[in-house]
Amino acid sequence: MPLVELKDLVKTYGTIQALNGLSLNIPRGCLFGLLGPNGSGKSTTLRILCTLMSPDSGLVNVGGLNALEEPRGVRSNLGYVAQEVAIDKILTGRELLSLQGDLYHLPLKERDLRINELSVRLDMNDWLDRRCGSYSGGMRRRLDLASGLLHQPELLVLDEPTVGLDIESRAVIWELLRELKSHGTTILLSSHYLEEIEALADEMAIIEKGRVIAQGTPEQLKNK
Repeated sequence: MPLVELKDLVKTYGTIQALNGLSLNIPRGCLFGLLGPNGSGKSTTLRILCTLMSPDSGLVNVGGLNALEEPRGVRSNLGYVAQEVAIDKILTGRELLSLQGDLYHLPLKERDLRINELSVRLDMNDWLDRRCGSYSGGMRRRLDLASGLLHQPELLVLDEPTVGLDIESRAVIWELLRELKSHGTTILLSSHYLEEIEALADEMAIIEKGRVIAQGTPEQLKNK
């Protein structure tokens, strides 16, 4: 049984049809790439999966739970890193991560241990105790990723996590994603970059005009 099952999703914004019967299955423990042009429906799909938006119709199952009926249960085991980074500029990075851990009701010792682990893993030690308003784009993106990983979710959903980043920040994130996958985390990665999906993904789907038009391994799709 797949960890994520999206079936016949339909979503419209006024006269614009963002999703037009989109269906997608994501196996457990894989890094799944979602590729498509702007306006193809990628971000809408991710927001529906993460229970931030409801479809007009369709089915969303995550880990055996109906996400439309049990959104809190789905959120508790899901990490979401949105395309737009929303970080309080007054807080330090450590304070923001502490707040995130409290929202997930992590015990204090576990919370602080996880913050320290992620700070090392994402190379944030030198600036984590500075106010977020002073961070570069790459720093903000790494902190956002740490927020999504703090509670050790089974499913990590990333909406174009490396867009606009420098080579160093991009390499750090790529390495972390490979490591997470090797430890059993299921990752759904939306990207504009074909080379990123090709380098990281076990399986991938291409979305156009709100529908999946192709799915398989990167090698299979290239051969077609």
